[in-house]
Amino acid sequence: MSQTNLPFKDGQTVEVRSFERGYRGAWFRCKIVRIYIVEGKLHYSLKYLDYEKEEIHEQQVFQRFEDEEKEWLMVRPSYPSVHKIKAGQEPLDVAHSSWKVGDLVDWHKDDCYWSGTVLAIKNRNALQVELYPPPRGEGETYNALSKELRPSLEWSLEDGWTLPSGFYQTRIVQSE
Repeated sequence: MSQTNLPFKDGQTVEVRSFERGYRGAWFRCKIVRIYIVEGKLHYSLKYLDYEKEEIHEQQVFQRFEDEEKEWLMVRPSYPSVHKIKAGQEPLDVAHSSWKVGDLVDWHKDDCYWSGTVLAIKNRNALQVELYPPPRGEGETYNALSKELRPSLEWSLEDGWTLPSGFYQTRIVQSE
């Protein structure tokens, strides 16, 4: 993916991923303050929307996990308010009214979204979420409420919002 052909603009609200220890696998709501290039690498100056006292954060847009070759896009559009995604040729709605063990989710905690998997269902409203293991996440297990979860989705310039690659159990229903 090119360093400069992303659809983001100054002033746009986006989500930004963190690889920083203690925040690995978390997505933060930010506003793009400035877009610039340093030594051929695309950077954004970002203002955290849910952490008002934080300074402007300088973010390299493409980064690598510790020893991986692949570069990861660290910025994506704001999470869609209607969970319409592409799967094959047909648009799908992600149903998330009831969670099952193994569902990939984003858990809203501490004003950001942590990516992980539903590990156990305790009752209708309470469950356990296991964050992705390092280096992609923090690898811890937490108690969560169903209302704090949203389906994990991936975003790319080529495909827009899609189901995460690999194993995914969240139920999907055909759009009308």
